[in-house]
Amino acid sequence: MEDVVARLKEFIEMEARSGSMDPGCITPMYVYRMWGGQVPLAEIERALEEVRSHGEF
Repeated sequence: MEDVVARLKEFIEMEARSGSMDPGCITPMYVYRMWGGQVPLAEIERALEEVRSHGEF
């Protein structure tokens, strides 16, 4: 799970830097699609909750 959280943080940061999307608007489904379905949606949902609960994005 820590790997997914770290990967998600990096992904959100890159999306914010590129200006393509506000970090608060990133949804689990968007991440799932961008990652080509390689990470289960449920894992992405839990990781995103963890990242947001710590106020990181």
